[in-house]
Amino acid sequence: MDTSVLIALLDRADPRHEAVRSTFLDLADRELVTHGYVVAETLAVARRRFGVDGVIALLDELLPVLAVLPVEPSLHTSAQARYRASLPSGTSFVDQVSFAVMTQEAIDTAFALDADFVTAGVDEIPA
Repeated sequence: MDTSVLIALLDRADPRHEAVRSTFLDLADRELVTHGYVVAETLAVARRRFGVDGVIALLDELLPVLAVLPVEPSLHTSAQARYRASLPSGTSFVDQVSFAVMTQEAIDTAFALDADFVTAGVDEIPA
């Protein structure tokens, strides 16, 4: 699960909010996975865009239903090398970590609203 989806879930003014919310509810019976760097990125964006209330909603309502995987040092190093090799494409470091996590965990589908996933050849769950 990507930052883009978590932010769309928090932002009721986002035109994709209802579709993302509906898909999120449809996935309730599946294990939803993210990683610590997505959590950190989403906390920072939520605080900046929605203030403390957005952070509390993220912490209390969304994160408890996700499996949050740690980013081990070897995975960080691998993602950092992928990020360096991708420059100047603009694919974010957190997305590179996501790709490394997906490879490590044999995950082939992402719930994301980020074109970088499609560009990387990852199947996205449509919202």
